[in-house]
Amino acid sequence: MHASKRPAILSFSIIVLQLFISSNSLGDPNQSVSLSPYESVPRGAQPRRLKSVPSRMPAVENSATQACLDCFSWDIDASGKAEPLTDGLIILRYLFGFTDDALVNGALAGNATRRSSLDIYAFLETHAAQLDVDGDGRAEPLTDGLLLLRYLFGFEASALTTGAISTNAQRTETAAITDFIKTRLPETQNDAPAVLQPAWDFAPALAEQVGTNQAAVNGVIDHIFTDTAVQAVLVTKDGYLIGERYSQGYGPDSLGTSWSVAKSFYSAAIGVAIDEGHIASVDQKASDIITEWQGTAKANVTLHHMLQMRSGYSAFDNVFFETDQTAYAIDRPIVRAPGAQFAYSNANSQLFETILRRTTGLSAHDYLSQKILAPIDIDLKAVGLWFDAAGINPLTYCCIDMKAADFARFGLLYARDGQWRGNQILPAEYVASSLTANGWYGYQWWILNAAYFSEESAAIEVAAAQGLNGQYIFVWPEEDVVIVVLSQYSHAAEQGYVVSPTNYPDTCTARNSCPGALGPEVPSFSHKTLVDRMVPLGDTP
Repeated sequence: MHASKRPAILSFSIIVLQLFISSNSLGDPNQSVSLSPYESVPRGAQPRRLKSVPSRMPAVENSATQACLDCFSWDIDASGKAEPLTDGLIILRYLFGFTDDALVNGALAGNATRRSSLDIYAFLETHAAQLDVDGDGRAEPLTDGLLLLRYLFGFEASALTTGAISTNAQRTETAAITDFIKTRLPETQNDAPAVLQPAWDFAPALAEQVGTNQAAVNGVIDHIFTDTAVQAVLVTKDGYLIGERYSQGYGPDSLGTSWSVAKSFYSAAIGVAIDEGHIASVDQKASDIITEWQGTAKANVTLHHMLQMRSGYSAFDNVFFETDQTAYAIDRPIVRAPGAQFAYSNANSQLFETILRRTTGLSAHDYLSQKILAPIDIDLKAVGLWFDAAGINPLTYCCIDMKAADFARFGLLYARDGQWRGNQILPAEYVASSLTANGWYGYQWWILNAAYFSEESAAIEVAAAQGLNGQYIFVWPEEDVVIVVLSQYSHAAEQGYVVSPTNYPDTCTARNSCPGALGPEVPSFSHKTLVDRMVPLGDTP
């Protein structure tokens, strides 16, 4: 970079300074402020003292430091590569006094193997002396941290060093600074990323290792996070985690709740029950099982009608507020001929509870857990399954609490034709039918096609399990891509999982959509824009 670019350099320095001291600016102490494109941290976070390292001779003459070169590199998150918006950002935050989640949130590479804030902090504390880039005996953010960040961004010549050398620095020349940084780059810095074969464990990987690129991943995540009520986003491809982001206060172990995403889970349970012979086929009359319907207008409703929301039920029901929601769903009258028209009905999907219990002999919760959740490696101890207010009827149109990665496992099951580690959990033909639209809806899955977008053409066709207030599993089977989006949610485990006026899946607070909420509701991101941004996630030629 030419020296004439100094105004740009100064601007860059100012931006970096603003990036890291804005958390101390005046304002509402309870509000959040963006520290990077990836996260927010609370205002008022006080940096600890600037990091000092003992005065020492230049590293080349310091045997103790020299001996430690082999155990330190700028690859702080151990991803195999030192990068500005991961490793450089972490070092800057460390030098500014950031700790705990604020140190690492949004700043870990997708394939990082050192991910814990505690591990990273300990690593930096151990190797603090190595952070003294200009050799003045101190490691400081606006000299050493800035020098490293500029280098990783590709700054050269005077653009690298202008305004970033301390007055008592031992290394002042660009060549000396560059050499010092280069000797601490990981051995794999310039290696092409290894191409990975499809897997099942969502191990972190570089986007380039699975045929896409990080810019495409970031574009997807950035768009989703325009919705300020989002808690978590996971992007997976070929069974690898290639992108994740969490809002402040949430992380990989945080539970989210499904709302109506649960419909897709219990549709899967119906598919297994058919495969095991408990149910004849999707064409079986539901009245064979729900015998209360025999001799009524609902006698000819089939499971196929119910799976596609064409049972004849009204789109408007109050099932969630009923005590015995199963009895309510059974007794609801239909308002049109079965199969005639799509009408989204929670009561319709609550009938899966009755169908599964009466055909398999197990509760819907037990059947789902045994036949779907456990086989796809979901820890059942980390799952919350809700009951209605009666405390006896599992909800099958709603409400499963799980980690974001566990929702992704379910998405991967559908992306891979119902297979999991070589075992056929769901019949492939049932998965195919589930993701085939009658209009814009399959078997308890939305299909994001031209019909869904009101005849506006869609670049690709994506299936989506969708829930109230912004819960999603997006599946693009052709490219083995799964995206999970959860909105902000908290639930006290001691409350249990029985719906009541004071205990329900609260995702409306962050969205400002609770009854009596003040101010406008937080809008969701554009699904059409998301689909457009997903296109580059496909395999690159």
